[in-house]
Amino acid sequence: MSIETRRVHETRFDILGPAGLNSTETTPLFAYGTLQLDPVLDALIGRVPKSAEDKLSGWRVARLPHRVYPGLVPDPAKSAYGRVLSGITPVEWMLLDRFEDDDYDLVPVTLDSGLHAMVYAWKKSVDQLDWIADEFAASELPAYVQRCTAWLERDRSRNSTH
Repeated sequence: MSIETRRVHETRFDILGPAGLNSTETTPLFAYGTLQLDPVLDALIGRVPKSAEDKLSGWRVARLPHRVYPGLVPDPAKSAYGRVLSGITPVEWMLLDRFEDDDYDLVPVTLDSGLHAMVYAWKKSVDQLDWIADEFAASELPAYVQRCTAWLERDRSRNSTH
């Protein structure tokens, strides 16, 4: 998938809904990594959207080489646990999409609950070990939230000059 087709923008009606930027209902996001953590969401979008725990069978939340955040990769023997974020506004969706690395593809999935959502799937190599949210929260979360805040300031600066 090219970057242009995977990115969330005003004509991605499959994500934003039929009204585009004016939509009040958007496609939920299945967050399995750092975006499932309240401090990260609060740092990026200034709030914690409504969420519910869910599972995605046939996928694994993997550690990534030289990175503190994870990637989601297919693995028929595993399941990915996370939170389904709903009520994300179109502007929030576009911000979260800018935040995500280009090494992810945004793909539709059906969660074990039967709910349809979008998820960021990793496209490159991963470590053999699984990424554990509690371990990340205990050792990396404060520094990562600071990185998110700094990224948001840079993003706002870039977008205010266009």
